[in-house]
Amino acid sequence: MNKVEILKKYIFEIVNAPLNLTAFKDLDLAYNFLVVDSLKPLREEEIGNNFLDVGTGGGVPGVFISVYYDLKGTLIDSSLKKIVYVEKICKKLGIKKLNFIHGRVEEKKDLKEKFDSVFAKAVAELRILLELTVPFAKKNGKIFLYKGINYMKELKNAQNAIQKLNVKLIDVREYEILDRKRFLLVFEKYDYTEKIYPRKFSKIIKNPL
Repeated sequence: MNKVEILKKYIFEIVNAPLNLTAFKDLDLAYNFLVVDSLKPLREEEIGNNFLDVGTGGGVPGVFISVYYDLKGTLIDSSLKKIVYVEKICKKLGIKKLNFIHGRVEEKKDLKEKFDSVFAKAVAELRILLELTVPFAKKNGKIFLYKGINYMKELKNAQNAIQKLNVKLIDVREYEILDRKRFLLVFEKYDYTEKIYPRKFSKIIKNPL
């Protein structure tokens, strides 16, 4: 199978999974809003040799990045059922360069500053996502966060988080998927993360940076 065939088979598997791995039930829509949306704004040379996908859910976007660019990656999710099922699909399709971790990323202190790049397509406010992703990127690493049309308000509210976490916004990539505007925010980490970050999830939610 070539890369596109593998990705289409993967989409078929998650759309038809016995648990909720995606809200899409139409294969073409799922392929566009999951696969194409994940890959369209990326540039391979920015990703590095190993990446982390935070809150991967149904393997989005980590599985697609690993398959398309033939890269090593780590997928983490707090749902045991989801991460186990995604790993099962990957084994079935011969996708071999991924590690799968069950748990909350903010509790995985051993993963701090271990990755060339960190991705999140999770539905959470930007300042929360930054605290859950930035600490795990290496110094000079990249953080890629997918957002919708309301990203400007979130970005304004995230200025304190950006400063405290030692990152800078280096690009905002606007693109369209089936006439729907999408945005990829690209951050670069210019210094190491303070030991106190990430905090416990309850603190992150109660008192965002």
